[in-house]
Amino acid sequence: MTLAILNHYASIPEMGSAETRHFELARRFVKDGHSVDIYVGDFSHLVGERWSETFGWRFSKEGVNFIVVKTREYSGNSLHRFLSSYDYYRNGKKLIVQKDYDVIIASSPHPFSWSLGWYYVRKKKGKLFLEVRDVWPDDLVELGSISYFHPVSKIFDFMCRKYYPKAEGVISLVPDLSKHFERLRVHPEKLVFIPNGVDLNRFKDFEHCFEVEEIFSRVPEKKVKVLYAGSIVPHSGIKEFLEMLTRVRSDAKEKFVFIFVGPSQPDYFEEVRKISRELQNVFFFDPVPKKCVPFLFQKADFLLFTLSPTTMNHPAVSSYKVIDYMASGKPVLCVDVEGLLFKETKGAIFFNKENFEEVLTKMLTDSYSHLGQRNIEYVERERNWDRLYEKLKEFIFS
Repeated sequence: MTLAILNHYASIPEMGSAETRHFELARRFVKDGHSVDIYVGDFSHLVGERWSETFGWRFSKEGVNFIVVKTREYSGNSLHRFLSSYDYYRNGKKLIVQKDYDVIIASSPHPFSWSLGWYYVRKKKGKLFLEVRDVWPDDLVELGSISYFHPVSKIFDFMCRKYYPKAEGVISLVPDLSKHFERLRVHPEKLVFIPNGVDLNRFKDFEHCFEVEEIFSRVPEKKVKVLYAGSIVPHSGIKEFLEMLTRVRSDAKEKFVFIFVGPSQPDYFEEVRKISRELQNVFFFDPVPKKCVPFLFQKADFLLFTLSPTTMNHPAVSSYKVIDYMASGKPVLCVDVEGLLFKETKGAIFFNKENFEEVLTKMLTDSYSHLGQRNIEYVERERNWDRLYEKLKEFIFS
């Protein structure tokens, strides 16, 4: 069986901020004897560089073939980002028809991947499966970025109504898409929930990384180390967290260091840096390669999860950060927001504006190792890549 996976932002563990979902699934397909090509956009804000310059226009890893589609550079949620999405469709058409596939899995960081998948199936046949990761435009509307009357919303609504009925099935990273389907008045016949997962072996037998050693050599040693790993963007809630931290009395907060590792949105990062200037124990670092994340987490005492106030029913349900945090077994200091997986596992120390200082004080004396064990048990049961792969394979080949 030959498969094509279409994901503008697909990546590999060697890259910082790597989106490795499809690599993890693809290498399991390859192990089972199938052939897999992943079509990736040349430029991604997650990686911050061009694949063509680093790896060339075609490369392979563990038997998985990557085909790089020419796309323009962009920053933030700009017009150029939208046009880069269209580049993926326009330039991908010339590449994808050169090969023969039995199955196309088109993933939606943006719906132009669906357009590319449908273009191939119309030209050369094969089964098309749509993957819904970001729920466009609903997520943007819930986050307050745009309204349903915005031209971009109208385009995405049109694409959803067009492509959902044409697919053999829909793969969702969100537990419940019923409101989305009801609003659009479409009802896919086949639907499966397959969220992001984790390879627990990476957290048991991890390699030491120079990049991580360098980070921890630059922060004070004899303090409690609280680590945030992920994007520094408006919905991440880092600004709100630092504002809370400024209100904590000095003798409590100065026993900690807060380490932020990840890519940032320039305008937002400048706002965050302004707040952190009055805090002597806050440090920012560039992202490390995905393969270094397990070692990064083990060097910390606590992991930090923040999020801006949200109306989403399932916030961060498929966040790589949440799943990796859980797999590490480290106790998590987590913002008190309903719908997070940490609420389900009871595997975190929850804070809000009212109790933040009290929570920090207790972290200095209490033991929280049992919280990490609850999270490990959850991902072992629900988010193991091997189990998720078997579920996907059954869905596609049934």
